Amino acid sequence: MDHELQVVTLPSAREMTLTGSGRTENPRRVQVPRNTAASRRLKVGASRERIRILDAQAARRERHKKAEVKEKRLSTPERISGYADAVFAVVITITVLELHPPASARIEALLSLWPTAVSYLVSYVFVAIIWINHHFLMGYVKQTTLRVIWLNFTHLFFVSLLPFATAWIAETELARAPVVVYTSLFVVTDGAYNLFELQVLRNSSDFSPAELRVSRRRSLTALALFAAAALLALIQPTAGMGFIALALLLHLRPDAARNTRFILRRQGKTPG
Repeated sequence: MDHELQVVTLPSAREMTLTGSGRTENPRRVQVPRNTAASRRLKVGASRERIRILDAQAARRERHKKAEVKEKRLSTPERISGYADAVFAVVITITVLELHPPASARIEALLSLWPTAVSYLVSYVFVAIIWINHHFLMGYVKQTTLRVIWLNFTHLFFVSLLPFATAWIAETELARAPVVVYTSLFVVTDGAYNLFELQVLRNSSDFSPAELRVSRRRSLTALALFAAAALLALIQPTAGMGFIALALLLHLRPDAARNTRFILRRQGKTPG
């Protein structure tokens, strides 16, 4: 809005003191705003606009905060652990249901079931080790993210295929092709767990960079052994199963469990 100006003529100082002389002076001209109410209205309007913007920003922050609280309530580490525990329980149950007794009543008949016994034992130990590692690893998940959830689902998908592969090598008495598939399943399952573990430990303040490097070296060594077992099974299936057992030994004591004991000692607690 343009301001209209009025020119006001003021007497000079000399005119005020020398009123009796015949000399005249040019008057000074001062520009005075004619309407100051318009200026005040502009300031009031600008203040109201700033208040409106600040209120809108505060409302957006409040909505974002409520959305975060709702997401944390709906997606928690406990829900992921509960779902994983259910999957592991179902896998063990299905695997043991594949154990069929021999038709003969003689004890010697059990000897013919050695492929079934070997496959079940290795699979059971594998599931137990996976659950132990998963259990301690979830203790370092402070807040779940979509990436963590999908990595966990990917890992559990390969775990769920274990009963099928176990039954196949038992029925075929450790034939080459079933053992190759079985050992390859160990590779992809452990590979998915490695990605899951890396995502969790990288975002955990309880693991130092040095401890993370040691953990990654150990996990990758076990993954390399699983891969070697799959390749060896192409030549000698029994040797491939032996390499599987060797790789499982590296996972008997997870790094997450070891680091948990150190943390409890620093806090003055006795680890269980």
